[in-house]
Amino acid sequence: MARWPDGRREVRPSKQAMGDRRGPSFGPRYGVSVPISIGLPLLVMGGFVLVTAATRGGSAVFWGIGIVVTVAGALLFATGKRL
Repeated sequence: MARWPDGRREVRPSKQAMGDRRGPSFGPRYGVSVPISIGLPLLVMGGFVLVTAATRGGSAVFWGIGIVVTVAGALLFATGKRL
């Protein structure tokens, strides 16, 4: 294949120039599904909000946020394939 003249460049480089790179994903290498990787942090944050609301005398807003986030994290974590 002939080279481009010096004044021109490729707008879209060919696959050969870019290599065989894939987009970011969790993939099978790590063995962690997306629901687990999102659900576990939500579960931890929700638990933290609940403990903070209990020890600091939090208002009903903090109790509600803590319960919602904890339940959402638990549901997401439960639907994950494997850990």
